[in-house]
Amino acid sequence: MKSVFSHTLSSLLLLFLFAFNTAEAAPAAKPSLTNRHAVAAPGDSVYLVQPGDTYYSLSRRFNIPLDSLQKWNNNTLQIGQTLYLARQGKPADGSTSTASAEPAARPAPTAKGAPAAKAAATTAGPARATESTSASPAPDPKPADLKTKSRILVVPFDPYLYFSDADYEIARQSHIPRQNVRHVFRGRLNAMLAPRGYETIHLLGGVYRDSVSELSRIYKSLNYSYQDNKQSRYNHQPVVKEEEKGAVAWVQRQKEKLGVKGEPEQLPISQDPDKHFGVKVKDPNFFTYFNGQYGIDYYVFINQFEVKTVYENCLDRAAENYERNFLVHYSIYDSKGELVSGNKVKVPYQSNINDVQRIVSDNMPNMAKRVLADLPAGK
Repeated sequence: MKSVFSHTLSSLLLLFLFAFNTAEAAPAAKPSLTNRHAVAAPGDSVYLVQPGDTYYSLSRRFNIPLDSLQKWNNNTLQIGQTLYLARQGKPADGSTSTASAEPAARPAPTAKGAPAAKAAATTAGPARATESTSASPAPDPKPADLKTKSRILVVPFDPYLYFSDADYEIARQSHIPRQNVRHVFRGRLNAMLAPRGYETIHLLGGVYRDSVSELSRIYKSLNYSYQDNKQSRYNHQPVVKEEEKGAVAWVQRQKEKLGVKGEPEQLPISQDPDKHFGVKVKDPNFFTYFNGQYGIDYYVFINQFEVKTVYENCLDRAAENYERNFLVHYSIYDSKGELVSGNKVKVPYQSNINDVQRIVSDNMPNMAKRVLADLPAGK
C-alpha cells in the first residue's frame, strides 16, 4: 500500500512540474511580414532585402556603384538579408561582413517573445552597423520642396507595348528567362535617360515609395496612337533621311532609273518614316498633379520598344547574319502639357549578337542620347 501511494505521489509531482513549465514558456513570436515597399532612409548604412530587389535596381536606388555594392556583400542577395550600403570594418575574428554578428553569449529570453534580432543588436560590438528601421512605412518624400534644378520625369514603356522577334535567341544566349529580356531593355534604357544639368525622377526602380502606383496611374491616363513626327526646336541636328536597304529597295531604285512607273505602294502606318507611335494625356489633372508632386519641368515618355530582324537585308549570308533594328518611339511634353517632341529612334544592329549585356552596351547609350537631344540644355 505504501509503495502504491509513493508511486501515485511521484506521478502527480511530475504532472505538476510539466504543467508549470508549459504555462511559463513564452509563446513564439510571429514572423514579421515582409514589407515590399521598404526603402532606406538617408544616412542608413544597411537595408533589408525585399522580394524583387536586384543589385542593379538597388545600386540605382541608393546611388551606389554596382561593383562596390556587390563587393561589400560578397555578391549574395537573398530575401530578408541585411544588405550593407557602405564599406564595413572587418570583424576581429576575420569573418565576412555579410554574415550577421553572433553575440558572445546566448541572450537571455526577453519578455513576451521579443524578436532575437533586437536582443542581438544590443549585444553586438561597436563595429557592427546599426540596423535600419526604415523597413517599416516611412513618410512620403517631398521632392518638389527639395528641387535644386530643372527636373524631368521619365516614364518607361508599358511592358505590353514591347514587340520583338528575337527574344528567344537573346534569352538562350544570355541564359535568362525569355520574359526577362523585355525587363532588361526597359530597365537599362530607363536608367540611361538621365541628362546632365537636370534632376531626373525615375519611377521605375526609383526611391519614391509610391512608384508602382504612380506608374499605374500614368499608364491609365494615356492614349496611344500613330502620330506625325514633330521635330524639337531644341534639337538643331539636321534630319537625315535614311536610305532604304535590301533587295526590294534595290529593285525599286532600278525601276525609277529606267522610268518604270507602277502603282504607288501603300506603306503600313507602322512603317511610315514620318509617323511615330505617340502618346496623348487624357487625364485633365495629370500635369497639375505631377507638377505639384514632383516639380516636373519636362516629361519623357517612352511609348513603344521594338526589336525587328530584317531578313531582306543580309549582312553575311554564310554566317546567316541579318540586320536587326531596335526602334524606340517617344514623346516629350513640358509642364504645361504642350508637346515638345514626338519621334522615333532606329538603331541598326546585327542578328548574330544575342548577348543581352552586349546589346545593351552597344545600343542603349545611343538611343538615350538621341532621345535626350530633344530637351533644352540643362542649367
